[in-house]
This record gives sequence, structure tokens and C-alpha cells, in this order.
Amino acid sequence: MDVTTVNDRHLYRATVVLRDAHDPTGQVELPGLVVRFGPPGWLTVVHGVAGTGVIALYPTDRVLEVSDLGEAGPSAHGPAGD
Repeated sequence: MDVTTVNDRHLYRATVVLRDAHDPTGQVELPGLVVRFGPPGWLTVVHGVAGTGVIALYPTDRVLEVSDLGEAGPSAHGPAGD
């Protein structure tokens, strides 16, 4: 996906690599997550199934990499009508 198509109003599926909060030299890889860029300075991540998952906000200074980026599609938004 071209970086010029990424915006803060869409949901994406991606692999996220974070700086480990408990080990400053460590990394945590989180594959196949639904993500949103925003609010400014934050990456919003859904852990688990959309609609029942936990939503977490990570400050961008902990985000080392976002890869395998693709549009999440309608199923990431929850059941139809939500």
C-alpha cells in the first residue's frame, strides 16, 4: 500500500512492532491487528475480535514499525448496521 493512501479515518490490518515497556532494549511484535492512525501522536490498536476486542492506544514514540499494511475491510468495523 502506498503511504499516500494512508489516513486517520480508515481501519487497517497490520503487524505492529512496539518498544517493550518493561525492557527498553526489547521489542514486541503484534501481527494481524486492526489499527487506526490517530488521534495525533497515537496508534489505536484492536486486540482480539472487532466488537469484542480490547482497544489500546500506543504513543507513537513506542511504535517502531507498522508493516504488512492493508485495508481492514467491512468485517473489521463490526456487524452490519453498527
